[in-house]
Amino acid sequence: MKRNSQKIVRYIAMLTFTFTIALNFAFANYAFKKKIKSVCSSYRVSVNASAMDFDSDLFSLTLESNRNNFEMVMLVGFASAGQAVSHQNSLGLSNAYVPKEISIRVNVPASKGETMVFEAKCSSNDAIQLAAGTLDSSEFMQKIDLQTS
Repeated sequence: MKRNSQKIVRYIAMLTFTFTIALNFAFANYAFKKKIKSVCSSYRVSVNASAMDFDSDLFSLTLESNRNNFEMVMLVGFASAGQAVSHQNSLGLSNAYVPKEISIRVNVPASKGETMVFEAKCSSNDAIQLAAGTLDSSEFMQKIDLQTS
């Protein structure tokens, strides 16, 4: 009987530990998402949480654009990710989400029913500099490798 109660206590302790780790990770992602949404909404760029992908070393964000402003939308995406990474660094939490690279994909309507996709990656340091204003937007656009499909 005593062995069964020890097993139950261990099982509950393990479950609690797993839940705590998952909750900490979810909180870090929540703060990151909230910062992205806040910055994007201040520039009137709509963003959906399902358009965000949290890999361990790569954060990906997909945004929608009109035909004429895809570059601005891309810059806002990188700047918002830069601010989110900077915010995570300033919190100093052990579970902070700090990706090494940031990828932004912008879907642009091309013609009836067709969409053109612009995608670019940069280091999180470049995105932080863009967000802080220490890197000019034209310099930033020259640093990234813009791909179309």
